[in-house]
Amino acid sequence: MQVEHSLRIRVIAACVFLAAVVGGVFAAAAYVLIETLEHELIEQRLSRAMPRLMEGWRNGTAALPPLDLRFVSGAQIPAPMNALAPGVHEVEVDGRDQHALIVIERGVRFALIDDSTDFERIERVAEIALVVGFGAGILLAVGIGQRIASRVIAPVSLLAQAVAEDSLAQHPALLHSADEIGVLARAFEARTAELQAALSRERLFTADVSHELRTPLAAVLGAAELLLLRLADTNERRPEMSAAAERIRRNTAAMAARVNALLQLARAPDTLGLEPLEMRALVLREVEHCAPLLKGKPVQIRVDAPEPVWLRASGELAAVALDNLLRNACAFTQAGEVLVRLRPEALEIEDTGPGVPEGVRSRLFDRFVRGRDDGRGGSGLGLSIVKRLAEHQGWSVRLDEREGGGSRFTIDFGTTGVEPASRHLHAAKSLPSRPRP
Repeated sequence: MQVEHSLRIRVIAACVFLAAVVGGVFAAAAYVLIETLEHELIEQRLSRAMPRLMEGWRNGTAALPPLDLRFVSGAQIPAPMNALAPGVHEVEVDGRDQHALIVIERGVRFALIDDSTDFERIERVAEIALVVGFGAGILLAVGIGQRIASRVIAPVSLLAQAVAEDSLAQHPALLHSADEIGVLARAFEARTAELQAALSRERLFTADVSHELRTPLAAVLGAAELLLLRLADTNERRPEMSAAAERIRRNTAAMAARVNALLQLARAPDTLGLEPLEMRALVLREVEHCAPLLKGKPVQIRVDAPEPVWLRASGELAAVALDNLLRNACAFTQAGEVLVRLRPEALEIEDTGPGVPEGVRSRLFDRFVRGRDDGRGGSGLGLSIVKRLAEHQGWSVRLDEREGGGSRFTIDFGTTGVEPASRHLHAAKSLPSRPRP
């Protein structure tokens, strides 16, 4: 898991960082100690011996240098030291490391030389030991960090797996643990129970209400159709009564279709039994139903669907989602056009309306969020229902700002396309029945 890897890497990195800091401090202290010893044992010794030797040379009494030092002048000075400025220098002569203190007096060059080959060898060994020790410390820190990480992360990994599989109840050790893992596990368990209860109540409510509404809606629809038939058979022409009866029939049929969609929405997505659906025919039909909404407005509704598009989907759910988006576009567009563009991968609905304020776009598909408070009504549920209808079929929906003003809603079909060979097998039942306007 990503979380497990992240926590594990953090624990290991913390151990390695601690080892690097501690090891670096000790290595720096050891290096300073070596350099101090070199300065005290060699450079300071040369500096103390040179004044005595120079004093003897001035007085004509040649003082003998210590046994491990060599006092030379003029031509006796090794060639590599002839060009050195006065002061202490490290020079390699004939393959051996030499420390030399150069002094010039009365035009004569003097050199006090100390063979420091053995000390330099010890210094190199010490430096190698420091490097090896530092590297070994880092490797040891990595090993310790991995072991600590495994022990620390194991309960977190188990908790993450249990939450992902919804199996916390099968891990009583996690739920009864007294540490922070136990607190987190109990919080997850309580939250999961609350969400499951809320989801169950919502599904039961939706299913029960939808089921109870089907019978009275069917009765109203039947009565409206019977009334239309009797008005047509009567000799008395009453167009206003026929128009009212037709409106009752049409809206009742639309309500019945939405109730059926809600019933499907209350079911788990894997139990829907999706079938091939020809989207171009559905788009043309829904556009025809919404065309009356544009009467009296200088708005044109166009469809750009050059070829049939077959999807594995629910006709009822797709129809309700498309109807909501089209009604929104027609309601908020006062001039210009509404364009419906259908492609095998997506459906786009563009309008030349006022668009959606920037501060609302990210929340537009949330419940009770309205695009604009301009007095046109609406409860802010339509787009949230569209999102749920789309996701229930494996689709996704988004809002983009249209170039030149307005909005563009896009339904991405994902991988729900149907192969051509199966397109005509279910043609007769590919579309849900809907009333004619």
